[in-house]
Amino acid sequence: LTFGGYNDKLEDFASYVTSKLARDLDDVLPSSEDEFERYRDNLLRALSAFNVKQPYAHSIYYAGLMQQPLNFQYSNDQLVSAMKTTTLSQLKDYVKNLWARGKGELSLFWAGSLSVKKRPPAQKSDTALDIVETIDKTLGFSTIPADQYPKRLKALPLPVTSQDQKPTRLSISEPNPSNNNAAAQVTLQCLDTSEKDHVLVEILSAIIEEPLFNELRTNQQLGYIVSSGVKAVDQSRTLSVIVQSNIATAEDLTISILNFLDDVGEKLIAPLTSVDIELFVKGLVDSRLEPDKKLAIEVTRNWSEIASGRFQYDRLQAEVGALLSITKQDIVEFWQKLYVKERRMLISEVVPKTGPVSTKEPALGVAYKGGAPTSVLGIRNIDKFREYAEQERSKVKS
Repeated sequence: LTFGGYNDKLEDFASYVTSKLARDLDDVLPSSEDEFERYRDNLLRALSAFNVKQPYAHSIYYAGLMQQPLNFQYSNDQLVSAMKTTTLSQLKDYVKNLWARGKGELSLFWAGSLSVKKRPPAQKSDTALDIVETIDKTLGFSTIPADQYPKRLKALPLPVTSQDQKPTRLSISEPNPSNNNAAAQVTLQCLDTSEKDHVLVEILSAIIEEPLFNELRTNQQLGYIVSSGVKAVDQSRTLSVIVQSNIATAEDLTISILNFLDDVGEKLIAPLTSVDIELFVKGLVDSRLEPDKKLAIEVTRNWSEIASGRFQYDRLQAEVGALLSITKQDIVEFWQKLYVKERRMLISEVVPKTGPVSTKEPALGVAYKGGAPTSVLGIRNIDKFREYAEQERSKVKS
């Protein structure tokens, strides 16, 4: 729940909303089957719009899905199927227990001019502790045992493959038959959790960004969409390169990306000077030291530390410290680890059904029992891949 507004009204506002959620949900739920159907139709339309997104968006989506545990993200098709069979009575039964039970603590983060101290008995509340006490009393949920606490998100590890092995590769058919573009994304996963490892991924992204565009977009003219970037799933980081094209097949795009990445060490990292590294570091440091322009940005960043269970509120400052300590040798060794020694690579390709770059339609699934796939996976192999990755992660923990 997120509340914002003037201090003198915030407690009343929070109390009203939480009371509706805890006791008077019938007032806010659809009052008839027709009203429920309108809500459901809007949601189904939004989910169905997934199919008309660009191929590069589908490539990104499925690559992300492969790294998410089964119960943390469902596929778009699964959500559509569930939405079509959901009824108003099911919704009402579900919300009855939504705020009835929970952990034996109420997590709160506030930002702004609220005081921490408790108010005097006769004074109107404008303190954080009073507001959270009001919310706690209004919800009045019962405490669940610790073994029933919901699990926190942990990224699924991609299989490690050597350079003479084929990396994990997923190939799917573009769901929009009128779109004749192909797309390919190559993702490198880093499971290390230190600030130094995280900023090294960002430095590598900065190093390859412009040369990647110049080579694949300007020189090879593969397509208008050529980009790289860093994404976070829990404490993991991924470095991704994606290309969309209407003149090259998905497989050819993958080959072009891999050829570029094969030369990164020799052509981009080896020639780096201390001045080059300082410029990359300065850009990343400046972005972290820039003050938040809106209170909502600060709230969102710090709340993510609570929701994830990391509680590292000085993350930006710690990353600045790590950036200022980076040397060329650090970059060389990290790239060798990421791309050669402990390569966790995922290739996600989208093949159009029509047009000049259309090829044989990808198989929906292949025989796959787990581990590093020896053949190209299809869309029906995704859940099995995720299931196996969860099992492997559990073995490492035990």
